Amino acid sequence: MKKLFALLFCLAAASAQAQAFPEREVKIVTGFPPGSVAELSLRALVRSAQKFVDKPLIIVNKPGAGQSIAMNELMAAPADGHTLGMVTDTFMGMTYYQYKLRYEADEIQPVVGYAQLRHLLFVKGDSPLKRYEDFVAQAKRQSVSYGGTGVGTTPDMLGKIWARASGLKLDYVAFKGSNEYIPSVMGGHVTSGIVDISGVAKQLEDGSLAGVVVFGNERFPEFPNIPTAAEKGVNVDMSMFNAVITIVANRKAPADRTRVLQDAFTKAAQDPDYRAAIKASGMHAVVVAPEQIRTRIEAARKLSIPLMKEMNLLQAN
Repeated sequence: MKKLFALLFCLAAASAQAQAFPEREVKIVTGFPPGSVAELSLRALVRSAQKFVDKPLIIVNKPGAGQSIAMNELMAAPADGHTLGMVTDTFMGMTYYQYKLRYEADEIQPVVGYAQLRHLLFVKGDSPLKRYEDFVAQAKRQSVSYGGTGVGTTPDMLGKIWARASGLKLDYVAFKGSNEYIPSVMGGHVTSGIVDISGVAKQLEDGSLAGVVVFGNERFPEFPNIPTAAEKGVNVDMSMFNAVITIVANRKAPADRTRVLQDAFTKAAQDPDYRAAIKASGMHAVVVAPEQIRTRIEAARKLSIPLMKEMNLLQAN
């Protein structure tokens, strides 16, 4: 009987400990700067997730170096479950291999994917290059600049893959976030940019910016006149680089603690308030399980690593 009571006491203590987590604030480190499209999506998610977590959820912005600064911060923090990260799944499938980092890509554990990006190339509204054919003709004659978020990130790679497949001369200009390079295009400092549609939807509507080409398999329903790269004969499927924005954890964090946060953020991704906020921003809300994220990562690696090798972008980790 004493053994039974001892076992029940241990189980009760373990249950109480699990319920007590998190014991303090939980930090979510992101490589996107305040006000950028992806960062605003995280803020919407955190507002909803706070309904399911009784300790503060704090966003920590560590922009730069293609999200690697933020992921370094995540992996350097104690693996006790009180630090999470927000990152695109293409970081683990592509960007990681372009930096010298002190951890393996698979040590970053997907928790839940909550939004998906849909990329396009855009120019200033009165640009003479707003038609696809005009842009391509110019880029075949001389170098055309395009902005994006960091070296080795999705905008960078999309431009490089497109240039390689179409024989274009494109010059990449790296910024910390879309809130920097969208105004640079509007001001005429950079000719074009590659971004998720939500970042420029209002400007496309009012004509201050113009969409040139969609990097996906389908045209955007809200902007049906912008052609896809596939329609224009580009023979590389670039849709896989339309990243899923994902909450991640250190794989070494206790599994029971990670599950508590996974449950909270999965509920948040399904919350009507979050969905309304994402819809209003023009982003595409999703709920993607960790297993699906890993499948996407492997597919991105199969396509991107050989290409990065050809382009001399790989770093030995």
